[in-house]
Amino acid sequence: MLSTQTTPLADTQLLSRHSDPAEDVWIAFDLETTGLTDKDAIIEIGAVKFQGDKTIDTFQSLVNPHRQVNPFVIGLTGIRQNDLNRADPIERVAPAFLRFIGAFPLIAHNADFDMGFLQRCDMDIPNQVVDTFDLAYTVWPNTPSYALENMAQTLNLPHDRPHRALDDANAVRLLFMNLLKDAAELDPATLAAMQRLAQSAKWSLGYLLDGIAANPRRGRRAAGGNGAAANGTDASDGNRLGGSELGGNGATGGVSSTSGVSSTSGARASDSAVGVNGLDMQKLAGRLQTDGGALRERESITPINPKMVASLLNKGGALSKALPGFEARSEQAQMAQAVADAINKGERIIIEAGTGVGKSLAYLLPAALYALANGKRVVISTNTINLQEQLLKKDVPILVDALKSVEGGGDGLRFAPLKGRANYLCLRRWNAMAASPSLSSEDARLLAKTMLWLQSTASGDRAEINLGHARAAAVWDRMSANKARGCMRNESACFLRSARERAAASHLVIVNHALLLSNATQGGGIIPDFDVLIIDEAHHLEEEATKHLGFELTQAGFTEHFQELSGESGLPSQAITAFRTTTPDIADRRESAELVANEIANLLPKVRESIARLMAGLQGMIQPPATNGYGGRPQQPQYDQNIRITKGTRANYRWADMVTGWENADLALGELSRQLANLHKALEGLEDAGLLNYESLLSELSDAASANDTLRTQIKEFVAAPEDDAIYWLTLSARREELSLHCAPLHVADQLNDLLFEQTRSVIMTSATLSAERSFKHITARTGFKDARELLLGSPFDYPNAAALCLPQDMPPINAGNGVPYQRTVEGVIKDAASAADGRTLALFTSYGALNKTGANIKDDLKARGIELLMQGKDGPPAQVVERFRQSERAVLLGTASFWEGVDIPGD
Repeated sequence: MLSTQTTPLADTQLLSRHSDPAEDVWIAFDLETTGLTDKDAIIEIGAVKFQGDKTIDTFQSLVNPHRQVNPFVIGLTGIRQNDLNRADPIERVAPAFLRFIGAFPLIAHNADFDMGFLQRCDMDIPNQVVDTFDLAYTVWPNTPSYALENMAQTLNLPHDRPHRALDDANAVRLLFMNLLKDAAELDPATLAAMQRLAQSAKWSLGYLLDGIAANPRRGRRAAGGNGAAANGTDASDGNRLGGSELGGNGATGGVSSTSGVSSTSGARASDSAVGVNGLDMQKLAGRLQTDGGALRERESITPINPKMVASLLNKGGALSKALPGFEARSEQAQMAQAVADAINKGERIIIEAGTGVGKSLAYLLPAALYALANGKRVVISTNTINLQEQLLKKDVPILVDALKSVEGGGDGLRFAPLKGRANYLCLRRWNAMAASPSLSSEDARLLAKTMLWLQSTASGDRAEINLGHARAAAVWDRMSANKARGCMRNESACFLRSARERAAASHLVIVNHALLLSNATQGGGIIPDFDVLIIDEAHHLEEEATKHLGFELTQAGFTEHFQELSGESGLPSQAITAFRTTTPDIADRRESAELVANEIANLLPKVRESIARLMAGLQGMIQPPATNGYGGRPQQPQYDQNIRITKGTRANYRWADMVTGWENADLALGELSRQLANLHKALEGLEDAGLLNYESLLSELSDAASANDTLRTQIKEFVAAPEDDAIYWLTLSARREELSLHCAPLHVADQLNDLLFEQTRSVIMTSATLSAERSFKHITARTGFKDARELLLGSPFDYPNAAALCLPQDMPPINAGNGVPYQRTVEGVIKDAASAADGRTLALFTSYGALNKTGANIKDDLKARGIELLMQGKDGPPAQVVERFRQSERAVLLGTASFWEGVDIPGD
């Protein structure tokens, strides 16, 4: 029988507790299980007892689960069923494990998972627990993957047998030491700010932060062993791996453990410029300074030579010298000439350029030359983040290198991205959230993560960090600039303002269609004025315009709107709080504001109820799916349900109830608008009264009132006053069971022409798929792109000899057997293709739901075959996921949405 094994104790003296947390003893542990659910069982426990860089003792035991283990788990772990059958049950292993860990603090990766299994086995363990996933997520904010195996590989840590408990526990130990090496180098004031977050949220990582702060110098000295890195490499190598590659702060030094001591001593010792928010605001503001002044526009247009542009793309031209492996393509040169000619003449042109033409450089080259020669700005709009990132990080830098050999040079070319508000962190909202007395662990975790990211970022763009999961994305929304209108002028450091200033000083500004259309519908002001517009991925323009020129109302949107007006953090409460810093001579104004705030607080329940009743009535318009045939409950639908609201629908007697519901909601929303106007009036004219955050508060109140009026107008249009040239429909989400109301214009052509094309001197529309039967009539009619020159270019790729299209003929119907046979077949096809291709496979889905379900079902099977699985939305921002896929020798990437196009992955 296999029994518990431990190595002899190296030094019993090391087990005693010391006042110095750097000399604490830690237990890193890991479990192997039969599966991931609460019905599964433990099959192996491994643990390492260590102090600094010294391993004191180890524990390893197989556990009899009293069941047949899945063949996949057997293959993944290498543990044989016979060995498990001969092992001790958990009832006999548990006492030995509990004796081994004693009262020492524990370390695990994804600790909640492991602790949950131990608790279900009646092991109630009161020890402090540190999660290395939590720690890595916080200390290394840019890391592409927080999976133990991936980080161990990047750090070059010994990890010979992944998915064996003792080897994984040892990897956790080494990872922990590398993480603490960086954590111990944090500025004491930054560390103190993180401790306050942890204390407010009762975040488990606070125990560790307290110990580091209490003994900062000893902590740096202890675990690294005379400056050695935790994995046994020299200090400089440890610094390189722990810093730049994994997004750490690049600090050298050792590792500290913790004893939960108060944090104040470390913070007092600091003489840095870091404030109570953990940030050096002076340095941060310095990073946001815009290089270069405004563009110097020429009074008359200097044309560019189309033939010269084409020559730069020929064999031996400037581009061939800047781009290794360059191949001259006649289609690319032809497109560049046409773009140059259209810009010179101030014309419109529509170009279809097949895959492989190299259209990005074909339009970038003439655009850059024109912008440099005339001091003009060219805006390039894409639909996908992938293409936007490719332009910024690959194509434009190549262009800059190529132009260095051209008269005028590329050194003076300035380019910048510009994104929507929700992409940028708002420091004012971040500070307000950090100061909140009640935070969740998720709040504290992302605040601490972004605090460390803010030590170095110059953009504040969420694409730079790995948010990791949907819960973090929801927290990000509360700290982004999306709801921070009107405050940019007053903040010393503002990422959104900095991004717009950089765009205003750039020749090339790269945006997406959504921002382009928002700018057009608002009459400008978001994107700086531009002379030339290039719309890439133009086949998406009509769809995006339809979204922007229509509207969508969701239950989540209503909830968010009402939350902004309620509770201690709501705008009315903020208005009352603002008066605390004022003098008594405006007491009457404060009293007026308090009366209105109370009116709003009393009114909100009525508003919420009226909206809820209306939404419930509308949801009843969507018929539930058929019952299961035995009189049971209706089956949960797998797909969203939609119902078109037509004239016939509105003539139905049931719609009269919807109109009654709208009348009640309209009255309540109207009263709320009046009270918001009254609150705004109570604050007007108090610029010099010293109210806290006065200008931004006034601006946010205006925005809230405007948003309320918009909601009221859109609900009225949807229910009671539809437009003749629009369509309306209801959607019931299958995943969230949430209702949404939609409106879209039937035609966007005239509006696009009036708001966008007519306002721009020259417009170029391009894509690989614009024509239908070799004609542009359909796309130009749908988008209003009238009087445009046309150019249809094929692809230089030899598809017949270089590509194979394989269509499986044995796929079951998608709706057969509740979709189960189809789903299983899809999973099998992907696994078989990935095995045949040795990884190197991109699988595209039409929904996140299908992607996530497939990924969850094939991940472990692929891992057992030595193939890494990367999932869009799960493993970091799109650009990071694509880059990891490019670098991985054996990987499968599951994508949807933006991954259908604009992804360039050369090689095998």
